[in-house]
Amino acid sequence: MLSELAPNHYFSGISLTADLADDLHSFGSGLPSEHVWNQTVQTIARIPEIITSWIFEYLPESQNFRLLALHSRSEFHIPDLVSKYSVPCHHVVDSNMIFEMNLVGEESFFQPLTETLPEKTSATYLGYPIRSDIGTVIGVIGMVVEDKFKHKFKNLKLIDVIADQLSQELIRFKNENLISQTLNTASFVKQSLAELFRLLSNRSSDLTTICRNYLQTGTRLFGLPLGLIASKIGDDWEYSLVEGNVHGIFEGQRFSKEESKFSNRSLSPSANIINKISESSSPRVRTHLLELGVSCLMEFPLKVHNQTIGVLGFYGLKDQEIESVELFQRVFELMGIGLANTIEKHNIDLLSKIVFLEKDSPNSW
Repeated sequence: MLSELAPNHYFSGISLTADLADDLHSFGSGLPSEHVWNQTVQTIARIPEIITSWIFEYLPESQNFRLLALHSRSEFHIPDLVSKYSVPCHHVVDSNMIFEMNLVGEESFFQPLTETLPEKTSATYLGYPIRSDIGTVIGVIGMVVEDKFKHKFKNLKLIDVIADQLSQELIRFKNENLISQTLNTASFVKQSLAELFRLLSNRSSDLTTICRNYLQTGTRLFGLPLGLIASKIGDDWEYSLVEGNVHGIFEGQRFSKEESKFSNRSLSPSANIINKISESSSPRVRTHLLELGVSCLMEFPLKVHNQTIGVLGFYGLKDQEIESVELFQRVFELMGIGLANTIEKHNIDLLSKIVFLEKDSPNSW
């Protein structure tokens, strides 16, 4: 079969035919998936008419493509994660068919590549779908080729065969990732429930110790380096407790109501989570946090008797993101509710002791 798909007069001799055969036989051989992706694009790119080739995994939940492998004759780079509609590969996903586009006058995604090509080279983008067992697109083989490539039927047939083989490898890869994510989720849920039970079972009468335990547990669970409790002091706010050695944030640090950015919306009963602080979301973040390079945040209002007395917050720095927003939010809200209830109970107990002492006082009326 390979002798028909890759005859010597189409490619650069027997060695390439052997490489193609080895590449196809490597699927399902137990080699790491990363090795298969890289080996595939390197072999495809040796076909003389191919200028660049890459493999994308399609992520329908986030509407993104993840780059699995790239090989190019020239300096051409693709980010590890790209938005679906920022690359022409989205046509392959939407149509579930091979997509072709002439690159003459193309000034967006392929511009860095076309600028390096000789003036007489007429290049075309070709996208091949990698389909699941039920026919949905789970990935794309993308290529920039010289026009004469598509006039050779056996070239196209070869890519069809490789796409079919990649399908099984990509299905296995996705299944392994799903299993791994499920196990990680189960492990996180189990750990979170154990930590929450430990916090709620704490019988300490020292409220400061209790609050520090919550902050230490949160930074450990969520993998975020900064945890703090901001308290309302009159009309202003103060960082009463800080967990994490971050220069520029310290206990006792005060800031105004306007600077706090704790609007009525952000102090709703649910958590306020910003996974990736951008230009659009930065107005909702305190200026001194932005100056520190805070990249994501989780904040929850601590309410006692329906009054907001403070905010529990955890923060990531630089390019850090929250790993699982939905899962973290549920655990974080349970943690916030637990801390608020503990504070409320502590205040009630403290008030009861004061009343008891007043009754026993010889000076009481």
